[in-house]
Amino acid sequence: MKKGFTLLEVLVAVAIVGFAFGTFIAFAGKIVDTTDLLFKTTLSSVVAHNSINEILYGGKSFNDRKVDILNCTVEVNQDFEELMGFRVTKVETGTEDRGKLAEVYEVR
Repeated sequence: MKKGFTLLEVLVAVAIVGFAFGTFIAFAGKIVDTTDLLFKTTLSSVVAHNSINEILYGGKSFNDRKVDILNCTVEVNQDFEELMGFRVTKVETGTEDRGKLAEVYEVR
């Protein structure tokens, strides 16, 4: 009897290893994408809360303004509305590539 592997066995083993490696690379890509989304959402939330505090207590305007934070540009839009005798301040933040990521409301 001859010892060793047949060509078919080697091809099947290479296919299995290739499939496993491809799956690993796909999952790694999704992890990187999810981490980027969470990072930008966190930054947008921080910018939204800081902006609404500066609007209410500092009298600043943040309409169509861009804020650079940690090598990321966050777009800030504000809106005021009167609702049943209350003044509602709304701040939306997001990035160009992800769109709107956070909204903060303040009612007075």
